[in-house]
Amino acid sequence: MSLRIRLVLSIALLLLVSLATGGAAAWLRAERSVRTEMEAALSVGQHTVGSALAHLAGRPAPQDRSDEDITVLLTRLVGAFNGDRHLKVSLRQPGGGVVASSRLAVPDHPAPAWFVRSLDVPQLSAEVPLPGFSGQGLWLRLETDPSGEVSEVWGELGDDAVMMLLFSALALPMVYWTLGRALRSIDRLSKAFAQVAETGMETARPVAEAGPPELRRLAVGFNRMIERLAAAEARNRRLHEQLQTIQEEERADLARDLHDEVGPYLFAINVDVTALMAAAERAGDAAMRDQARSAREAVTHVQQEVKAILARLRPPGLSDLGLRAALENLAAFWRARRPDVAIAVTVTPVAHLGEAGDTAIYRVVQESLSNAIRHGRPRSVSVGVTSLAGGITIDIADDGDGLPADAPPSTGYGLRGMAERVAALGGSLTVANRPEGGVRVHAVLPSAAGISAVATPEAA
Repeated sequence: MSLRIRLVLSIALLLLVSLATGGAAAWLRAERSVRTEMEAALSVGQHTVGSALAHLAGRPAPQDRSDEDITVLLTRLVGAFNGDRHLKVSLRQPGGGVVASSRLAVPDHPAPAWFVRSLDVPQLSAEVPLPGFSGQGLWLRLETDPSGEVSEVWGELGDDAVMMLLFSALALPMVYWTLGRALRSIDRLSKAFAQVAETGMETARPVAEAGPPELRRLAVGFNRMIERLAAAEARNRRLHEQLQTIQEEERADLARDLHDEVGPYLFAINVDVTALMAAAERAGDAAMRDQARSAREAVTHVQQEVKAILARLRPPGLSDLGLRAALENLAAFWRARRPDVAIAVTVTPVAHLGEAGDTAIYRVVQESLSNAIRHGRPRSVSVGVTSLAGGITIDIADDGDGLPADAPPSTGYGLRGMAERVAALGGSLTVANRPEGGVRVHAVLPSAAGISAVATPEAA
């Protein structure tokens, strides 16, 4: 769940809790208010009845009035309370019979029965005897009815609830929109971090320094971070290029030493052993002849090993014949040893990338071919080197077993070396299984100008 949704839900929950708390407080106030209103209505009713009876007492003496007249007057007094919202007055006679009763006002919107029961307001009553007005034992009964007041309280609570719901309905979308604008900077930062994690610093771009001050400071910090990381990565690339250059120079020195120092001595030993064999033949010494033959075979083996070491230290023909011929020689080397594997090499006209670029291409193809044939058991391997608008693309694909799922390609020393060599020139390398089976190695190197720019340190 996103932070935006969490905040909106938290605010909605807070509004619900506030609504419930406010409703409980209003319910408690309503109960006290209805109880107070009923007590006041009964007190006012008693006062009104007392005043009316006192007024009637000031008129002609009660003994001069007939019981019928007195009943009519009292009935009129009861009728004066018709339409009262809180008080019901009834004229009663001995035995509980009702002579006359007032009518309560009917609420426009009566409250639900459960709400009336929840308030639990007791019904109050009072009895007013009339000994001086009738010999029939008539008396007045005053009773409170809270339904009208409860309905009024119910309407007020309903209005408050509607206002609260309207406020929530307007506030939550506004909060959602405001949070969206405020968190937009975080979303940009998140996408920028994800892009750096997936593709590295090559595609990293500064983010807009906008939004609230706190998020703006985060954006400023991110932009400074990628600037420093880009500078550090550029320094690392230059360092890798220098290390690769030094390594190639050391390999060239070793190759020259082997060729110039060890090679002549091996040749001299071979000549001397051949002379010993000839002398042994002339002397008829079979034992010496066999020992000389064994020594010559050992020298021949050492010479072959030295040649193989020279081929690994210095790509044969790369500096003399060019990249195309060197790659063909490499393919011919593996065809001779694995005739069951079809190796196809396609090299379109490629601009000269300099010694570092040509060596990088050769080493990538060399390592990829070696891995494919030694570990993948392929039937065919294709090698393609093509020119692009901004550089060179290298593709090596085989139809072998592919990479095992539990062995990431970055763990191999040779593959790490390829990746470092390509990265040092400002290029990119991907190694992955093909959907149709086998492995594809794809590398992209910049043009000669790009390689030169990466390899040349920036001016201080």
